[in-house]
Amino acid sequence: MNIIELFEYSGIYSENLRGFTPEDVIKVRKQFDIEQSQNPAVNRDVADNLILAMNENAKELLFISNNRILYNFFSGKNYSRNRFSSDNAVSVSKESVQLFIQKYLEKDLDSFFDKSLENNRFDNIDDLMMVKEYLPQSLIDTLGIKINNKLDLVFDKINADPSLRDAFSSIEFFQQKSFYDLASHFRSAEMDQKIKNIYYKLSDALVDQRIKNQLLHPVMTAMANYKAVDSHLANLLTANRNKVFAETESASNRGGSGGMSTWSYIVVIIVILRLILVMARCGRM
Repeated sequence: MNIIELFEYSGIYSENLRGFTPEDVIKVRKQFDIEQSQNPAVNRDVADNLILAMNENAKELLFISNNRILYNFFSGKNYSRNRFSSDNAVSVSKESVQLFIQKYLEKDLDSFFDKSLENNRFDNIDDLMMVKEYLPQSLIDTLGIKINNKLDLVFDKINADPSLRDAFSSIEFFQQKSFYDLASHFRSAEMDQKIKNIYYKLSDALVDQRIKNQLLHPVMTAMANYKAVDSHLANLLTANRNKVFAETESASNRGGSGGMSTWSYIVVIIVILRLILVMARCGRM
């Protein structure tokens, strides 16, 4: 449990919340006692830190409570935009919010990044990147390094075993468009080169043809979501995706023109049934 979750469960929020009262502190302590009775592992620091934040960092706490993405993330809720009104916005600097998160919520955020990367849930992180200006820069920098490490992993796996017989499952994430959406938040000339190296390595003649068929086209399609710094690479990725789309459409058209469609079969069956009925009537006459 973190301080925003305790804030949520304590029932402190109100639409026109502008500050905190001694009654709010009492609510926090009571709710913490309830939480700890249900889960003794909950650390008392959570209650102490929330009360500290209410007393010393009220503006930052109020800002997060009225920011849909940050509040839903840290509270574990999924409130609609209607819950968060611009009329209740609190004026506070981005740096102050970063320091607040670093002080009270950094462990939760770091753990979330690690678990999401481990499970290849890049879309979860990408949603949070919409407010990355409020996140501690040290965590953002570390996240960028970890994404680059994933690129290194793909290249090393292909380089060590072009057949990918034993390593394919460990780099399947490279087919996900969400990976490139997330990587784009950390784009650089270095990342451009890594993606370019992987593409050419995957296109190499030494790579098993089965792997190419299984991996190359999905990767070419997904890679186009990466917003490259180098315009030539960006054009290459877009051209590759369009080529895959064209080949897929061509193959579909060839398949469709080579035989009868489903509707054609249905029409033929209906005609045959009608002929059988006509013949049966003629036989009775």
